[in-house]
Amino acid sequence: MPNLSYLILSNRQKNQVKAYAILLTVLFAIVFFYSFQKWQVYSASREIVKTNKALVSALSTSSSAEKSVYELNKSEFGDLKKEIEERLKEVFPLGDDYTNLTRKLDIFEGNLSKKNDPFEISSIEYQAPVKTSNYSMLPLTMNIRSSKENFKKFLHSVENSGSLKDRVRLMDISSIRLNFEEKSDQKDKTAPEIITFTVQINAYFQ
Repeated sequence: MPNLSYLILSNRQKNQVKAYAILLTVLFAIVFFYSFQKWQVYSASREIVKTNKALVSALSTSSSAEKSVYELNKSEFGDLKKEIEERLKEVFPLGDDYTNLTRKLDIFEGNLSKKNDPFEISSIEYQAPVKTSNYSMLPLTMNIRSSKENFKKFLHSVENSGSLKDRVRLMDISSIRLNFEEKSDQKDKTAPEIITFTVQINAYFQ
């Protein structure tokens, strides 16, 4: 009997050890699986954080670059706006500005007139300004002696007036009277054909 009891007790202890070993194995497997899952989540989270940091850095760099471009364009647009406003003051001034108009006509005369290709403004007479609801006009009359070629250039200049690029005062011709000099009246028979004319012009302003 004592031997039988010992065998039973011994087998029970062995079974308990096996069961305990199996339990430990299962528990270890569960812990390992759980830890592995957590590590994967942690690893993925680290990659996401790393990616997000790179994205934030890229966005920050892009934002800084765009801000710099914006500031540069803002400055350029500001300069362009200022230049347009300055040119507009010459082309379509706030007042009749006849002083500046006279100066510009003197410059135009000086640029065109040559020894054998004359353009001479003998007189400029300003009349009273005419006001309308949207704009005003400064009428003026000029007496000019010019070569035929310079006469064409004068007409072309008035026709293309109002250009912001050339800064030419906006004008139009309301009337013109022409007189062609006879060759017999000219000392130099090889000189170009001369035209004397009286032109009535309207110079516009705000």
